[in-house]
Amino acid sequence: MSCSLRKRLLVGILTVVWGTGAGSARAADEPPRAHDMSGSEEPVEVIHVVGRQPVTATSIQTVPAQAFELRPLESAGQMLEAVPNLLTGQHTGGGKAEQYFIRGFDADHGTDLAVYFDGVPVNLRSHAHGQGFLDLHFITPETIEQLDAYKGTYFTQFGDFSTAGTVEYVPRDSFPESLARVEYGQFDTFRTVAIVSPSLAGVDPAGAARGFVSFEAYHTNGPFENPEDLWRYSALARGEIDISPRLSLSGHVLGYHADWNASGLIPEELVDNGTISRFGSLDPTEGGNTTRAQAKLQLDWYPTPSSHLMANAYVSYYDFELFSNFTYFLNDPINGDGIVQRDQGRIYTGGRFEYLENPAAPFPLQLRAGLETRYDDASVFLGTQTRRTITGVTSNDAIQQLSLEPYVDFEIEPLPWLRFQSGLRVAWFHFTGTNELTSDPLNAENATRWLPKANLNLSPFSDLGPLPVDVEGIRNLQLLINFGIGYHSNDARALFSENNGNALPRATGVEVGLRTAFHDYIDIALDGWSLNLEDELVFAGDEGTTESVGETNRLGVEFAMTARPVEWWYVAGDVAYTSVRFKDGTPVPQAPRFVAKAATGVRYKQFSAEFNARHLGARYASQDFNNPKIPGYTVLDLGLRYRWRFLEVGLAIENLANTLWSSSEFFYESRPTPTGPASEDFHFSPGNPRNVRAWISGYF
Repeated sequence: MSCSLRKRLLVGILTVVWGTGAGSARAADEPPRAHDMSGSEEPVEVIHVVGRQPVTATSIQTVPAQAFELRPLESAGQMLEAVPNLLTGQHTGGGKAEQYFIRGFDADHGTDLAVYFDGVPVNLRSHAHGQGFLDLHFITPETIEQLDAYKGTYFTQFGDFSTAGTVEYVPRDSFPESLARVEYGQFDTFRTVAIVSPSLAGVDPAGAARGFVSFEAYHTNGPFENPEDLWRYSALARGEIDISPRLSLSGHVLGYHADWNASGLIPEELVDNGTISRFGSLDPTEGGNTTRAQAKLQLDWYPTPSSHLMANAYVSYYDFELFSNFTYFLNDPINGDGIVQRDQGRIYTGGRFEYLENPAAPFPLQLRAGLETRYDDASVFLGTQTRRTITGVTSNDAIQQLSLEPYVDFEIEPLPWLRFQSGLRVAWFHFTGTNELTSDPLNAENATRWLPKANLNLSPFSDLGPLPVDVEGIRNLQLLINFGIGYHSNDARALFSENNGNALPRATGVEVGLRTAFHDYIDIALDGWSLNLEDELVFAGDEGTTESVGETNRLGVEFAMTARPVEWWYVAGDVAYTSVRFKDGTPVPQAPRFVAKAATGVRYKQFSAEFNARHLGARYASQDFNNPKIPGYTVLDLGLRYRWRFLEVGLAIENLANTLWSSSEFFYESRPTPTGPASEDFHFSPGNPRNVRAWISGYF
């Protein structure tokens, strides 16, 4: 290697350009791909350096693909369970968005959890089924390199729905090998995946161009007496090209479609007395269908060794139809209480522009300015139905929402053991719409929120700190203090009907935490946090959607640990407890209180295995402390994999102990038969019994 090339390589490695938030494929606390800033057109060798790096908040986590690749996943949404203290559930068929249990939130389908895929927001505003609807089934798990999780409201680069937190699905740039996989399991489950990378056509994955094309098809009937008959199809093409050493262009196009049947939520009393089985149904005509198509383009430019300019743009098409029946014959003893919710031909488009600069200063300093914008044009429909035949129209609205969200922040390190970050995000929304039943325009509304953030990271016991300590666990200790105001937008239909309702309720969060490492193989994180939300949205069983219930307060503590005692064996675990209360002190129904997960695995040569457990504790069924609680569950899973040359075989066993558990459960009033009495009862969707799936993969 020549001297000049060594110099250019050194510049590329030492240049630290901090992450670009949701618009980038890297975490905000990690540097992006190294670029040669010397101006030379010669190729530069890329060296990947692995090590610990200071973070902004204790609860920031980067979850690599290895953390979920052995799990018995039914959907890409379940990949989120690899994030510490996060669980998922399902209750209206496998084609609909999951419920997400995180930091005391449940039954909102995404209202308080923001998710991005390759820089594109996935949550849907003013959705027909629920605000912030978060359907992740279009993602093929094998295409994901890592998940970047940011809990809390402390990050300027994230806006709408990022109250409990934000997760970025970071797709791979390319694959060293193409892949063909066939999977088969119980309940008539079949899955096939094909991934082709152009690297086999002579393009070096680490060179000037990278990319891949993937296709997935999935089918299952589930364990239900009424076959789920779920079909999912998804395709993705993603590519990246280095136009010059300082300029790169990347993007993706994708398509997805699914349709399914559902057995719905069933009353516990009817299962207990033998009227229906655990996997039976009172309305076997529930289910739905959905379609998504999307394209995104991103430009990354490094004009100087200390600056980075990123700009991206996307457009998405989305269609959704869901048939549900939550209360059976409570409101209509003749036709039943079936509802239909449609999100018809939605187009949403937007993008992000962001500039980072590390100016010359007596101490490390980073400045960032950005603008995120989004426009939704949606037609949302709510009606009544009997056995998928429309019997009435409740509402039909055309809604347009525009948001502009500029943000700025700075980060300084005046001392080697002290980092401070502060910033401001401003959210401005414009809502308009038309009542398509009467052709009357809905009142136009504007809303603005100012969202300050501040984060402090202290390492007082490090070698360069004021109190150096020789004990490794104390020497590596980071103390983190975080404050931020975030928000989730509310459904525009509620804003129009309630006349100047709270369109952008604030979420004020505070967190104090510790992170440390022992002997380079044990990492520990512990934090305590609080979150005050001005306006909570909770599940309404009679409508199958959410309703505003006012202010709530959350207090929680979280612990996460990973250890690798030897190179081939690892152990990980996390626990969290959250207290969730309305302003009057009563509990929020369904809010998760205790969550715990654990995993242990081996990766020895070509063999991998992982055993994991997940636990959701009992929850309050209503605002009455004395009411029976929704019971918790513990589920055990096992995954195995072995590769021999170009072939790989795998086995996944879900619910190893064959536990009787509920994937989702609620407490509300219903009338199961037209002439029977109405009563309050637990209604649940059963979780899968023990089931086995096997796969074989070929690499080319």
